[in-house]
Amino acid sequence: MRFLSIAPSFLWVSLSAAKVVQYTFELTSGTVAPDGVERKAILINGQTPGPTVYADQGDEVSVTIVNNMDIQSTIHMKGSIWSDGVPGVTQRQIDPGVTFIANWTANEHGIYWYHSHSRAIYGDGLRGTIYIRPSEEELDNGPFKVIAQALQPDASGSVGPDVDTEIKAMKDAHNSATVVSLHDWSHWDSETGLKLWNETNIELLCIDSILINGKGRVVCPPIETFTPYIIPGLIPEYTAKGCGLPNNTVIQPFPNSKPDLVPKDIFFTCKNTTTPLEVISVDAKKKWVSLALVNIGTLWDLKVSIDSHKMWVYAADGQYHEPQFVDVVNIPPGERYQALVALDQPAGDYQFRVAANVLPQKIAGFAVLSYAPNDSSSKVVPHATPKLGLGYGGETLPGFKELNETTLAAYPSTLKPPQEADVTLTMIVQRLTSVTWSMNKDPFLPFMELEEPLIFDPDSAKNIDPNIVPSYPLGSVVDAVIITLPGNPAHPMHKHGVKSWIIGRGSGNWTWNSVAEAQQAHPEFFNLDKAALRDGFRTPDSITEPNWLVIRYQPVEQAVTFFHCHINIHLVGGMALALLEGMDKPLPNIPQYYLDFDKHAKHTQIQAAEKNASPSESAASSIPIPWLQTAFALALSLALWA
Repeated sequence: MRFLSIAPSFLWVSLSAAKVVQYTFELTSGTVAPDGVERKAILINGQTPGPTVYADQGDEVSVTIVNNMDIQSTIHMKGSIWSDGVPGVTQRQIDPGVTFIANWTANEHGIYWYHSHSRAIYGDGLRGTIYIRPSEEELDNGPFKVIAQALQPDASGSVGPDVDTEIKAMKDAHNSATVVSLHDWSHWDSETGLKLWNETNIELLCIDSILINGKGRVVCPPIETFTPYIIPGLIPEYTAKGCGLPNNTVIQPFPNSKPDLVPKDIFFTCKNTTTPLEVISVDAKKKWVSLALVNIGTLWDLKVSIDSHKMWVYAADGQYHEPQFVDVVNIPPGERYQALVALDQPAGDYQFRVAANVLPQKIAGFAVLSYAPNDSSSKVVPHATPKLGLGYGGETLPGFKELNETTLAAYPSTLKPPQEADVTLTMIVQRLTSVTWSMNKDPFLPFMELEEPLIFDPDSAKNIDPNIVPSYPLGSVVDAVIITLPGNPAHPMHKHGVKSWIIGRGSGNWTWNSVAEAQQAHPEFFNLDKAALRDGFRTPDSITEPNWLVIRYQPVEQAVTFFHCHINIHLVGGMALALLEGMDKPLPNIPQYYLDFDKHAKHTQIQAAEKNASPSESAASSIPIPWLQTAFALALSLALWA
């Protein structure tokens, strides 16, 4: 079965007082060259990233997903367990030629994103952004007055016409935010990358470019650019791509590694390109622009700065926070920030800089912030001449201020976490083998994608390692203590479902039975008065000793909630959990369309397995068809656990 090509579209339909926003996504395979080098990709309506989903807070959103690829996939969206899209957890895979409808309510405002949760293929292009405009009440609750008063020369904080004018301009900017997606990009597809990882036991910690809104260039600065970043005994040499060598035993510490089998192009070959850069157009008459920044990448933390402009960061992961006035913002994969930028500079074009903030690779990407739209994209990029606080290798330069994520506090200040918890989950994050990671002692392996979704069969969790399927009653206040053992980098963790409070962090062994015990011993490690409220949590680096992070949350509806690292290879390697929240009772009110899809998908997938062939009528292509895909997932699981 095949469908006609469907152009990017959306439609507003009035149903009583509610508004339904409808989109159609056609998934296809194709080729793209966003940085000037062509490669295979997955497209949404012919593009990657896919179209931005826009809605107003309170809208009902319906996204029709038409799978015209030759592989199965899902799409994880915001707002409902019926649009959660995690195969084996909340949904079956969408087979080739099959349509699935994801329905959800835009309950929360701000910047979000959608992506595939099948294997590692969102890195092939199956991803895009979501922006939810706030209700009038939520707009009025924003921290815009705090920023406007901070701009006044009079420290008394008195409200005057200028403040009111600034507040209105900021609200207008927030309502019409400019979405800016950032992501790493490689010239090899995800299946090739996973295959090489398993064959060589080398993590491919080397990307080709950084894209801003899907545009960018391959940047190959002079080799001396990397000299300041060399650390004898740790990183003694960087390649032309700015990558640590694949035979570096600090970065690739396993004795079974085979660096000589990794194709040279992945770590060494770099050729400059001159493809167009993204131009972010602004209008000085509006006084402010709100940048909705989201890292939709698979690997690296990315730092952002704008030449000659500072930023008021006022929201994180769709939640208002106390504003911070900064020059540089670090954004791990999956995380989102909103920043207000005053448009008070002379008309012209300014470099928008993005750099990977990591040890294994030094790489930067660029866009243009333009007060006067023109052919800015053709301008030469000054590769290694930072102007406002950000070095080529991601370092914040002396005299400039970087956002401090550890001091973020939810706004307004009346928002506070529950003061006590009912359940404590202790999770031990570690690397088990060269190709296996775990979030709690044991890995959540790829074959789980092929299983009956836990949402329909929670009793099957009894047959699964309890370390990766913890459960607790609905309404429990849960503390999750995430312990990273020595040798771990920082991990950008993401929990689906309700947001969580980040209430503590510390170094050394976690030796307590509960947060309450730990608070008594070390109150300085905790903050339950001014805590961040987020769905992304960056664990501390753990180089020579363990470190830990504590989040607190309270589920409000029955669900099976996925919790995972947002570094793609770590997730595929097993760094994930499925949280059974109130699943001791049957799920009420499962939508009939969801049941029908599950029944149909189960039937066709059983048939495909029995026939050892694809349920699609299409011919085989260079991208694996479903039965090969299934075999690959099983083989990968065996390899990861071997």
